[in-house]
Amino acid sequence: MVQIKELDPDYVSEDGFVTDPEALSDSDYDSANSSENDDDDDDDFDSLVDESLYERIVALKDVVPASTRSKISNTVANSVALAGLGFTIAGKIAWFLSTAALLIVFPLALESDKEQVMIQYEQEQQMLQQQQQQQFAAPNTSALPQQSL
Repeated sequence: MVQIKELDPDYVSEDGFVTDPEALSDSDYDSANSSENDDDDDDDFDSLVDESLYERIVALKDVVPASTRSKISNTVANSVALAGLGFTIAGKIAWFLSTAALLIVFPLALESDKEQVMIQYEQEQQMLQQQQQQQFAAPNTSALPQQSL
């Protein structure tokens, strides 16, 4: 059975802990309290070092309400799904553009290059014909006898 009893202000210390001033003298209380605090600090530090990030996040489960956790979970899941959809669409667009470039632009570029080569070849042929005509025309004019009057 639980007994409820009112405490005197002498039993409550400045830091809020209930103590029995008659049980310990001041020197015993200070030495016991300081050694306990040192041990507690060491234990707290050791437990923090051993604790992983995952364990800390799992511990937040108790702090965050279930409705907020479900909203966060849904938001993250929707964001991941949207990012996946975006990457899928981007991949399909890239595939379409690269295929279109290979099937349409590449042959067009080859034909354009062939046409430029043909134009250059025709220009060279015309220059050769003009040179030949000039060579044949020049000896013919000097070979004609001059008529004297």
